[in-house]
Amino acid sequence: MIFDLEAEGEIEGQDLMREIQISQRSLFGETGSAENRLQLISFDGRRGILRFHHRRARQTRATLASIRSIQGTRTALLVKGVSGTIKSATEKYLPPLSKNNSDRDRRRIELKEVSGCIVRTHGLQVDLCPDDSEWAKGSDTRYLGLTSFDLCGGHEDADGTTDGL
Repeated sequence: MIFDLEAEGEIEGQDLMREIQISQRSLFGETGSAENRLQLISFDGRRGILRFHHRRARQTRATLASIRSIQGTRTALLVKGVSGTIKSATEKYLPPLSKNNSDRDRRRIELKEVSGCIVRTHGLQVDLCPDDSEWAKGSDTRYLGLTSFDLCGGHEDADGTTDGL
């Protein structure tokens, strides 16, 4: 589960996890908490990844929704999405949007019409974080969905990337 933390101050990961555990125990008891096996995988002060038992998604959402403060700091935890694996959750809900990280870690598309960093590929489909934010304007996403046909026309591994799809 990917979540965003909105807080009036700085929150440490161990304080967050302690509050999550207290909230879960309060709502579902010791047995329910033990069955869920919550684990904070990563937390950067604003966003985090939480591992839980796949049959306990509603319980985990309720746990996060019930948290109102951590160490006296008013907070709200907003679930961004749930996925089956950490890798797919990261790719789907936490795409690298900063140009520096994307350039270093991801492949790029350089065309006259559009350029940017590839966030994810699925067969002939490509999700692209464009350098020009106007390309995604008016949509609720921060990246473009393209296919290899969009990149260079045709099909046989149509390629507008600097290192190939």
